[in-house]
Amino acid sequence: MPLPADDFATSGPDAEAFHLSAAWFETWRRAYLVPGTATSKIGGLPMIADRGKLGPIGYARFRAQTNVHSALFDIPVGEPIADGLFDALRDGRDVVTIDYVTGQSRLMAAARGWPAHRVAIRPHARSPMADCRMSYQQWLALRSKRARQRWSGLERKATGEIGMTFELLDGHTGLQPLLDEIFAVEQSGWKGREGTSIRDNPSDLLFYTEIARRAAAMGMLRIAVLKRAGRIVAFEYGILGGDRLFLLKVGYDEQFADLSVGHVLAVMHIRHCCGDPAIAWYDNMGNGMTPAAYKLRFNDVVDTLYRITLYGDTWRGRLVQYYDAGRDRAKRARDHWRGRSVQTT
Repeated sequence: MPLPADDFATSGPDAEAFHLSAAWFETWRRAYLVPGTATSKIGGLPMIADRGKLGPIGYARFRAQTNVHSALFDIPVGEPIADGLFDALRDGRDVVTIDYVTGQSRLMAAARGWPAHRVAIRPHARSPMADCRMSYQQWLALRSKRARQRWSGLERKATGEIGMTFELLDGHTGLQPLLDEIFAVEQSGWKGREGTSIRDNPSDLLFYTEIARRAAAMGMLRIAVLKRAGRIVAFEYGILGGDRLFLLKVGYDEQFADLSVGHVLAVMHIRHCCGDPAIAWYDNMGNGMTPAAYKLRFNDVVDTLYRITLYGDTWRGRLVQYYDAGRDRAKRARDHWRGRSVQTT
């Protein structure tokens, strides 16, 4: 469910939320942009100028510097919201797309005041989050009895019988060996077999190595690990952005799958976050509208992230707008008939 508008500050209490900082976007560009790609900053928003295609028709596109590895996108707290932002973004472009925007963000507040006939706001992804403003005991009491008993038993076995230990590391010392080890743990599992681990993609390896280094230097890195005999068997790689802890990557050693070490670590990490006044939300992040089932086990709310699309006053801009509107109508019709089909079975 969406969060109430006054529930939390999307960009956190201070102006330098790390995921909106120059350090974040400089690292992102180094990792994911082809050299020579045109970039600019409009009203505090880092953007990319390129070309999109609708069938054989090309159009001038402006898009946010985001991808599946991004946290949230917004106007930084210290940046004023320009009165002419809508026109500045569309200037000379057929289409503008901005992803990973929360309903409570400063950018969304601005977008809701833009001309409705040239703006579309669509759900883009859903992020399950644990509410760490309460005590851990309060959080745990909201879980099912079955979950509480299962997690308690797994933790006793992991930390008692097997001797596993929990550590929270900030990367101030020994960062590169730590990253080498957690990346190896991730690659040892199904992601490695499918060729989708961080180590399998040079751009991802650059991004997650460099962003960890820069976050550590700013005191924003949080890597929670579960160890056995000094060796990491599960990890959660997090970045603190405002009052959210964004879990960018998680992984575990499949040798200990029967112990659900990933779940054990998540519960222990949430326990720590509930005692940390800097963290209000433990954000499992979402890159689609259907979050992974394991992420939902720990959530208290699911925050909807949106894509904001601006259409230019050009024939190409109108053509893309008509095409997108047609897709929206087709999806609503499909969802309607699927719902009726479920009701009649």
